[in-house]
Amino acid sequence: MHRKAQVRHLARVDASIAATDAATGRALTSSSRGTTAALTALAFAAITLAAIGHAAAQNADAEALFVEAERLESTGKIAEACDAFEASNRIEPRAGTLIRLGQCREAQKRLVSAWSAYKDSLTRVKDPEKRRLAEQRIAALEPRLSYLTVLVPDESRVDGLIIKRNGKPLDAVLWNRGAPVDGGVYTISGHAPGHEEWSTTVEVAVESDKASIEVPRFKELRKLVDETPPPPELDRKPPPGDAAPGAFTSKRKAALGVGGVGVLALAGGLVFGMQAKSLEDEAFMLCPDPAMPCAAAAQAQDKLDSGRSKALLANIAYGVGGAAVVGAAVLWFTGAPKTPSERVGFQPTLGPGYAGVDVQVRF
Repeated sequence: MHRKAQVRHLARVDASIAATDAATGRALTSSSRGTTAALTALAFAAITLAAIGHAAAQNADAEALFVEAERLESTGKIAEACDAFEASNRIEPRAGTLIRLGQCREAQKRLVSAWSAYKDSLTRVKDPEKRRLAEQRIAALEPRLSYLTVLVPDESRVDGLIIKRNGKPLDAVLWNRGAPVDGGVYTISGHAPGHEEWSTTVEVAVESDKASIEVPRFKELRKLVDETPPPPELDRKPPPGDAAPGAFTSKRKAALGVGGVGVLALAGGLVFGMQAKSLEDEAFMLCPDPAMPCAAAAQAQDKLDSGRSKALLANIAYGVGGAAVVGAAVLWFTGAPKTPSERVGFQPTLGPGYAGVDVQVRF
């Protein structure tokens, strides 16, 4: 069908070019204005032929993928077949391809993906039989769909809060709403500037499930640092007249500050890392197969470039945070207070014909 339509279209273009040539011949005998108009017509005809050639190539690619999908499906390679149907539809969206994709997703037990494909086919279908088939499958699947609700209470909503489902941001409009999802295990995560990261998993059944998960209020990172318990004090009593040294020396106070900076830097690195991974996933969704032509290649490349920048920032933050944590540990242990027993030291000494003890006093 596609080849016949292309032949008819090319025939109409040839006739248009012939008419243009005739008009050009007459125009050459008139004036310079006619010559300019004729050249413009020839240029337009050349551009039209180039565009038709590109469209024909796209149609051929879509048809080849469709045939490959049918072959894979007949050999039981359902996952590969579904991917080929989806790629064919991206190149040339067609109602028939979407219906076959829906049937393939049903075979995978991905009911929501199948339901969505059937729904999309209704926006393009012209054949009454195909429309009837799509509407029947939609009506049969809707009572069997599973739903996942991500509950975000008001007390959990802090500034800059981002909730993700399987690494992809979940629009705030979908919070507290049941969204149809395919069966499987989902990772729900969230983060906000200056707050502790949070994530959990929830399993959704293939059919007729109503799963939900509630997002807690994230703890502030500043409070996490402030609530760090002090090191256990040694069960030693200083001798009378000698006051016990304080546990928090100037070095240890500095260690707490440096450690806080390290924790914040590591948290920032984690945020940048998650953003980089999300951008990479989005680019893969736009163009999953680098070997295949992709209409969104430029957009996918932009996302990859942004992801690399985020990854670089994450590496820098991890380096700064790690160095700060190590420095804080060194300051903490070297800043331990001196106890009275450490101020006075005894060291035995031996020599030819004598023995004694050296007493060392530190002030």
